[in-house]
Amino acid sequence: MEEHDLTKNQPTVVPGEYATHGSYRRPEPDKMAVLSGTYGVSIFFRRWAAWMIDFILIVFGYGGLVYFAAKKVAVAESPNIVMVVGIFLIGSFCYYLLLEGLTGYTLGKFLLRIQVVNGEGRSPGIVKSLIRTLIQLVDMNPLLFWGLPAGICVLATPKKQRLGDMAANTYVVKVRDLRAVGRKKTGIFAGAIILMTIISAILAVSLISSLITQITKPEVFVSKDDQFGVTAPWSWSRDDTMNEEADISIKNEFTERYLIVLSEPKSDFDSSMTLQEYKQIVQDHIESGLKIPQSGSASDIVVNGYPAIEFTLKGEVEDVPIMYNVTTIETPSHYHQVLAWTYASRYGRAEKELSKIRDSFREMNIKTE
Repeated sequence: MEEHDLTKNQPTVVPGEYATHGSYRRPEPDKMAVLSGTYGVSIFFRRWAAWMIDFILIVFGYGGLVYFAAKKVAVAESPNIVMVVGIFLIGSFCYYLLLEGLTGYTLGKFLLRIQVVNGEGRSPGIVKSLIRTLIQLVDMNPLLFWGLPAGICVLATPKKQRLGDMAANTYVVKVRDLRAVGRKKTGIFAGAIILMTIISAILAVSLISSLITQITKPEVFVSKDDQFGVTAPWSWSRDDTMNEEADISIKNEFTERYLIVLSEPKSDFDSSMTLQEYKQIVQDHIESGLKIPQSGSASDIVVNGYPAIEFTLKGEVEDVPIMYNVTTIETPSHYHQVLAWTYASRYGRAEKELSKIRDSFREMNIKTE
């Protein structure tokens, strides 16, 4: 279909006024609807290219920024995925809502020289933009055939509208087809808004990082006698019902990771007891409660200056495969066992966090009366 520049030979009646035909006064047709009806498939390709630019910007730009900001302030090796996804979705939604509502542009549309407008050729406003953005979650969702429903609508409808456009009564038109004066002012305004939005996004991520740092401070869990402690991420909590004999019992209920510390005075053992012998006692005791126990090789390590031995154990508890990371630690007055575990299938992802909590084990230097 041949495309026309409707800025030429403009009628004298402005949008919203009435054209007179004899004694009959009728409203002038929606100019943007007429303009959209003149477009061929080229508008589809412009819209698709603009969407791809926005998609790359949001996913790899903004999404990456949020992820690495969260990772930087996270105590664990991996940031809280729920928190990252939540911030990402809110920011992405506001990107379309505010930019298209106030300017008619996104960065992709600005580069491809197309603009979202209402029937009068102006920026659609927040309400119409909200309708478009909400429906965009369905008809342009990359998880739903990569926005195929929106593409079909743009190609099939006379006014080249997707579902969100039809619901909000908006149109996507080429900037050159708008009034010359309006185009210049809108372009400058839109450019300023987009620049401010990018700067605001960077500042917002910095603020979010600061807030996350305050909210997600690690917590120190102290033993019942106040002599020893470990530090764990904010998502961990104490649960003394896990093992009544344990001095410290903590868990991350969301990721199903668990850790306990059992401390025993050296005076309870023969004076000739060695750390290696204590490790063997602990290993034999744990294996006795497992089906098909499989032990990994033991390693001599140092935990906060204390000699320690680390090894892994895999076995079944009530027919469920469990992987344990066991560390026996010797301090001047005690032998300790730090027992951390999770499902065997999840141990690879949990190992760094469990080891980090274990490595935080230390004397609290608190004198008890």
